[in-house]
Amino acid sequence: MENEFPDEVLKSVFPLLDGKDLVFCMLVCRQWREIAKDDYFWKCICSRKWPSICKQPPVDANYKKLYLTFSKPQKIQRLPVPRLTFDDLVFYIDMWLEESLIFSQAIAGCTLRAGLQCAPHGIPDILAAHLRSLDCILMLEVEPKLSIPTGPAITVSVLAHRKDSNKMACIINKSTFDYIDGSAARALAYEYLRFSPRHPFISDIRAWMSLLFLYKGASVIEVFGIEIDFCDAARSETEILWLLDMLDWK
Repeated sequence: MENEFPDEVLKSVFPLLDGKDLVFCMLVCRQWREIAKDDYFWKCICSRKWPSICKQPPVDANYKKLYLTFSKPQKIQRLPVPRLTFDDLVFYIDMWLEESLIFSQAIAGCTLRAGLQCAPHGIPDILAAHLRSLDCILMLEVEPKLSIPTGPAITVSVLAHRKDSNKMACIINKSTFDYIDGSAARALAYEYLRFSPRHPFISDIRAWMSLLFLYKGASVIEVFGIEIDFCDAARSETEILWLLDMLDWK
């Protein structure tokens, strides 16, 4: 295709193309490639994509480089292997009904990671679908099951201990289960996580605690499971471990 089109024809067409098409034109032949190298054509593209930069361009602006650098699709970057593992963690969970302690256990991180071994019959379809999800679910089977009246306030506290550094962090501090999702048979409490001062730009991420239950009459629930999740920011095991690693451990 060498010299099949006069240079003037190509120079009148190239300013009308978008960046992707101009890149393809550079692959056609030497003539097209040499003409398409002219930064004027790339300036035309950039003026449509970022009009303001052409009004007051940086010194020695290279519009081809600008377009090729910032128009590339972003690559999904995988998180590196976290320093923390669930084997390093112990969670201390305490729950009160009004002022009476109704649940108090120290639970190994690997136990929470293992989740429920067998969900009871009769749970709602929404909850059953959640239990089958591919997310990392931190869940504990409550045995014996807790029968709790729905009227009084139920509060929860969760501390975590990391054995690799012998430090503690607060996950939830006496939060109330103030929302009941009847369709999913879950009672929910949350608190915003406290992060290390080394991560000052991370905030507004919540730790959620769920009571998984079945109704036992009009005003009593029977809790068969407890779940901790960080769905605001972390769903996979790697994401959760990195999130926990950034907490304000003391």
